[in-house]
Amino acid sequence: MHLRNRSAIPLQSAFAAIALAFGALQADDCASQAPVAPSTSAAPAAGRQLLNSERIQQRFGSYGVEVLEADPHERVSNLYSESGGLRTCRTFAVVVYPATLDPALATEQAEIVRGASIGAVFAAHGWQVVKTNLRYLEVEAPPRVARLMRVADGTKLAAHAYELDVAKGGRLVEYALLVEIHHPDYLQLDDLRAIYGPARASGRERALEDLLATALTAARGR
Repeated sequence: MHLRNRSAIPLQSAFAAIALAFGALQADDCASQAPVAPSTSAAPAAGRQLLNSERIQQRFGSYGVEVLEADPHERVSNLYSESGGLRTCRTFAVVVYPATLDPALATEQAEIVRGASIGAVFAAHGWQVVKTNLRYLEVEAPPRVARLMRVADGTKLAAHAYELDVAKGGRLVEYALLVEIHHPDYLQLDDLRAIYGPARASGRERALEDLLATALTAARGR
């Protein structure tokens, strides 16, 4: 998967810049445009892992997604719960699409572009979501993310970089690379490892570097 690096950070120093400016404290490779009204129910199919949207709804009692930025290459969104009329970001998600998206996903992608939740769309259309975990990080919240999450700037947050593919009828289709940054009351590093298992970026180091640089730019705010 080839990514556009929209950050001004040179590729060879992207990890160093991320560690300094994004506050990366820990990584583990050994051991996952209109706002949409919050959901009030989550009913995952038997035998499959909870989607992030379902997990947020189950934990906080509601779920919604607000697309903050979107173009054919990237989507930045606020996955939130709502209480007393106030939204709290539970996951700040950055999605980077491949240069060419498989035509088999055209219907689903049209819904996602309109602001629907990625995992929920694929589940509704009979696709199985397949995650390849690349890295778990602990980062310091930039002002944009801190504001959405209603936490102090610099708060330590767990993050998850992964590849998302979808499968149906014996066929595996490439979809996107993602970075998800989670509210501290929602998921911690140990939670991510327990839920998703080991992470390994072997053979994908360049793609991961580009992905993290893109997420850094989005988290800071363009």
